Amino acid sequence: MKQIFLKLSFKMSRGSVRHTGQAKMEEQKMKSKKMRIVALGLILAMTAMSFTSCGGGGNDGGSSEGRTDLNFAVSAEPNSLDPMAIAMMSTFTITYAIYDNLFEKNADGGYDPSICEDYDVTDDGLVYTFKIRDDVKFHDGTQMTAEDVAFSINRTIEKGWAADMVAAIESVEATDDYTVVLTLSRPFGGMIGSLASPYFSIMSKAYLEENGDDIVERKPMGTGAYKFVEWVSGDHITLEANEDYFKGAPSIKTVTFKPITDKNTGLIALQAGEADAFLNVNYSDIPAVEEDESLAFYSTDLAAVLSLNMNIENEILSDVRVRQAVNYAINRDNIIQGALEGQGTAANSPVPPTCDGYSEDVKGYEYDPDKARELLKEAGYEDGLSLTIKIKEDSKNQKVAQVIQSDLKAVGIDVEIQILEAGAYTTDVYSNGDYEMTISAWCAMFTDAYSLLYSQFHKDCYGGTGNITHVTSDELSSMLDSAAQAGEDEKTAAYTEVAQSIMDNAYVAPLVFEPTTITASADLEGVEADALGIYQVKNFSWK
Repeated sequence: MKQIFLKLSFKMSRGSVRHTGQAKMEEQKMKSKKMRIVALGLILAMTAMSFTSCGGGGNDGGSSEGRTDLNFAVSAEPNSLDPMAIAMMSTFTITYAIYDNLFEKNADGGYDPSICEDYDVTDDGLVYTFKIRDDVKFHDGTQMTAEDVAFSINRTIEKGWAADMVAAIESVEATDDYTVVLTLSRPFGGMIGSLASPYFSIMSKAYLEENGDDIVERKPMGTGAYKFVEWVSGDHITLEANEDYFKGAPSIKTVTFKPITDKNTGLIALQAGEADAFLNVNYSDIPAVEEDESLAFYSTDLAAVLSLNMNIENEILSDVRVRQAVNYAINRDNIIQGALEGQGTAANSPVPPTCDGYSEDVKGYEYDPDKARELLKEAGYEDGLSLTIKIKEDSKNQKVAQVIQSDLKAVGIDVEIQILEAGAYTTDVYSNGDYEMTISAWCAMFTDAYSLLYSQFHKDCYGGTGNITHVTSDELSSMLDSAAQAGEDEKTAAYTEVAQSIMDNAYVAPLVFEPTTITASADLEGVEADALGIYQVKNFSWK
């Protein structure tokens, strides 16, 4: 559902930090030059043919004056363009361009009305009434009404991918052409943030009823700033500007999303001007990016925590002392320096600083191998034990796993690392729960502790919807339910209690707070690093 990764060693605020044209050491210059010389010829031929054949003009490293196209390189090809039933965060940048929501996140991290022009919430926090704009049309020219909004929210509930965000919804109905009433079973402080997430995209009821519910997987149609044009499997997805967009036509008229799965290839495409934006370059390439005056580098804290998940249904890991020992045995600074190129800060909590509800008061685990050995002895494993870490193919996670393997071996835990291709990994870990430990970074869908903790640790989200640790604690679930109802003044205290309970029970080993980054052409304006790694390309423009 919500997996992504990445944090810089220097301090970040919630806003993004932009770096461009900074002088670096000579060795980094040589590295950049050598990389270009060795790979540029082949990669340029491949990327140039790919982008130009699908309508992208390419930058050729020259002036952006007069450009109205954008080539956005994504890390993987989508498996679907149905925003209510996908798990790939990179895909949401595409669907956000096609659809609108009731609310939209603003530059300050809050939420502004989008297709609703006004709304009201009852004093008890249970009834939301939304007044829908009457000037919004779908891409086929039909009018959007409250019926489409109610239909879309009910579809989100039925699809089941946003279980955490719909848990409190009791009913939703259109009371007239431009009024929607949403009723909750309990107060939910994250309702507005949820309605701004891609899972609550507004679809045309008539379009789906006429063409079938699965039409939006390959041919989406919304009210957004961009219209779907084509999807050539394995090559590109093209969108064109919606000139009748109710907020005004976007400056960029054609957007081509091109999958580039290899980060080295993505960087070279950026440097050659064949890609205009790419997310999360290799940590080791950040200096080269920062020194390149043709590029701009943006970074902000990610709304996720790189973590070691433990399946507590496993006989060995069902013992809290073993899980605590694992936490004490891991030197998080080793991970930062040995696997993450010095990028990141040690995590004290399952909630990252970028999310509302985070607290520095949560007590994490210091590196203490002696304490780890003591706990293992108490648990009956004085002579050692063996565990397995399953990870999907990913060079970063493999490095992290190797550091953990070394740290755990030092206290008597032999670890086998099993590397699986993405499909097999998802089946084993999420669908079947067939694993002992794994490395992941579950990303929030809005920057609130609720969006991270409920889906990962509530008993109602057991299994593939997020709770892969298989925690079924009534006490923890009750704490999560209470925290979800907390007002802004009580939220931090409520989630501090929840996070501390998770840490004390060692259901997971939070490892590192990472960054998420975007590298773009220096001439591309309107770019800001996003904590969720989801971008509104309608806000981009060329100098």
